[in-house]
Amino acid sequence: MSKYKKKVQKFYIFIFIIFTILLILWGNFQTISAATSNEADYNTALKTAPKGLSWDGGAFSKANFDDNSAQVVASQNPNSKDTSILKMTNKSYQVGGIWSNFDNDNFFNINHNQTVSMWLYFGYAKSYTNPDQFFPGDGMAFVLHNDPRGINAHSTGLKDGKTVPGDGETLGVWGTDWDMDETNSSKIAKTAIQNSVAIEFDTFLDRVTNYDDLKGEGASFDVLNSGSSSRNYAPHIAFGYPGEATNYVNQYVTNASGNKKHYFILNHLNSYGSGYDESLNLVDSKWHHLTVNWEKPQNGSNTGTLIYHYDDKDPATGEINTSGLTRSINVDTNKFSSSDGKLYWGFTGSTGRYTENNLIAFESIPSFVDAEASANIFDDTSNTEVNDGDHVNTNDDISYKYNLKYIGWTKNWSNIKTKIDIPDNMSFSSGEVTYANGQQESIPSSVFNSSQINYQLQQTLDTNNRTATITLHGKAAKTSTTQLTVPKAHGHFDGDNLITDTDAHSFIIDPKSITLESSTPDIIKVKKDTDVDIPAQVNYLGSGSIPDFSKLTIYQKIGDNDPMPIKNLIDSSGKFTLHISSSQLTSATTPVSFYVKDDSTANTLGQTNTLNRSIQIGGTVAFGDVSSNVAFKNINYGGNKQIIPRIDDWHVNVIDSREKGSSWTVQADATPLVNANKKTFNGNLIYRATPDSHSFDLSNNVNIAQYTKPNDQTDTKDITVPWTKESGILLSMNDNNNTAGQYRGTINWTLLDSLQNI
Repeated sequence: MSKYKKKVQKFYIFIFIIFTILLILWGNFQTISAATSNEADYNTALKTAPKGLSWDGGAFSKANFDDNSAQVVASQNPNSKDTSILKMTNKSYQVGGIWSNFDNDNFFNINHNQTVSMWLYFGYAKSYTNPDQFFPGDGMAFVLHNDPRGINAHSTGLKDGKTVPGDGETLGVWGTDWDMDETNSSKIAKTAIQNSVAIEFDTFLDRVTNYDDLKGEGASFDVLNSGSSSRNYAPHIAFGYPGEATNYVNQYVTNASGNKKHYFILNHLNSYGSGYDESLNLVDSKWHHLTVNWEKPQNGSNTGTLIYHYDDKDPATGEINTSGLTRSINVDTNKFSSSDGKLYWGFTGSTGRYTENNLIAFESIPSFVDAEASANIFDDTSNTEVNDGDHVNTNDDISYKYNLKYIGWTKNWSNIKTKIDIPDNMSFSSGEVTYANGQQESIPSSVFNSSQINYQLQQTLDTNNRTATITLHGKAAKTSTTQLTVPKAHGHFDGDNLITDTDAHSFIIDPKSITLESSTPDIIKVKKDTDVDIPAQVNYLGSGSIPDFSKLTIYQKIGDNDPMPIKNLIDSSGKFTLHISSSQLTSATTPVSFYVKDDSTANTLGQTNTLNRSIQIGGTVAFGDVSSNVAFKNINYGGNKQIIPRIDDWHVNVIDSREKGSSWTVQADATPLVNANKKTFNGNLIYRATPDSHSFDLSNNVNIAQYTKPNDQTDTKDITVPWTKESGILLSMNDNNNTAGQYRGTINWTLLDSLQNI
């Protein structure tokens, strides 16, 4: 036990669980001039390429078939140097394929949550209405597979008695529909990549069903898709199982003589953008960001979830786009026939009569590094967190925190270069980086002399040093009459094996004619029976001559007492000192707040901001900012035995002003979750320290975090910073016997001023 008497503090926090299936529609197709050439478009793509990873031939392998068109080229954009671009296709009747290289630890592991992100380019739209001009075609597919051919997997078909790669509508992954006498869907499926699941980015609508137009080239997969037959352009994204016979539906057409020609339709799953009037932006001479997430099966289930987020980042700025397209599909992992859960992943692409520039720039490789970035903003003057759209006072001290979390896997995240925008109406003067190992480095003052903060972290993030918090200290702009908006501040983090981004949100600066500041810390530590003096300064932000501040009134609040006016304490220049006697300090911690106001009849100067201080006798440990409403990810109907991650920002701050060596423990327990009809959720909240560690049921009190102070400085620690999507407090769902709706419960946080056995 600590020598301090044990202190217990509890907070009660609502938890919201919502059963929904979200539908997000996005996109207005943009027409591009048909005068553009394929070569000119290719050069434009290289010159506008966003930043991606640099990798050599060891990370990926080309599928081994004749005339594989895939090759690696370099970005020509000076702002994205050292970016490797995969050129999949750029001419007619091509097939390209590239796969992860197991020998160099590049694979997709379905036994773990995985994330891969990249930029995609599909060329330019040539013509939608004139069949004599080129249409774009045919597209690409993101593929996970355990085909016995390994890195040589690709779709195949027979032409002139010879086995050749599947082109055109196959996208290099689907089966080949070249035999117009074929009626067996199983035979079509066998020509596809086996043991696989694919996300297709199809840029050409294959809808040929007329007897005379069917020529054995395979051009009918999209018959079930909407769109005008006069416009064979209707880009769409869809899931599917290339090696499954159920994916292919046999049809036939006859001529006047009764002769038959057979063709197959592709059974698209969770497709989007198939109709021209709601076309998805694919082929528009722009780069598009794609993030693919895999959520592993839970609690003995064989069902995982494959999710894609399309257009979730802006290619010019890298800013997060929350209005992009998101779709998901439940995947039976038995379809992969993988004994260890490791799959090949990569891309295939193809063209037929029509062509386009199909290009890819990778940002992350799932088995190399998985990491997350997030951002928070704090008003240090008022000692509060600033949420999206919140208001702060002019000239307040503001801190931005960009949090990097390393999750895994086979490689470290090193040489991390940060690029952080300095938003309008904010200025920064200093900063530091704090690592999970307790070490800290100061950011040089010269870094703050431009419109963007460029700084390379000095340490590597790995399993022994998982987090880095980049803290920037600054001030809100001065304004006496006009409300100002601070826009989002983008953070870009480019390291070996991973590139990621996050945005600090926007907020509002409220104007004031006079402001108040004090050089004293937020927590003032004193010895017992000691008086406290708090010096402060009133500043004038208005126009014209500085007024006489001696006529202003101070309003001081100590503890739970009402604010008390104090006159004749401020000198003409705005300086004053609040004197608080020891007799007014009635407990170990006494909150003190004060502001200055113009009480004259005219009230021309208004009121300053409020300063908050805590006076602590001998130092204390207490909760700081604790999120009052938190939530978990929406759950689709029919989910079974899942671990549900958190959403939004969770914060549980502990402020410790005691001396070096003092320790504390945070514990938590939770009530059952119930809906409006008093029905209890069939599951419970759990805690686990790391993704692979043992889970603890929060129906009992559980140690969540422990800490021992390394120095005598006042320390604020957010215990949620190390948490990832697979660690920290999570929601465990036992089975699918849950009624759809919103469930609520309470987390009880307990703070003990000692270390507790785990």
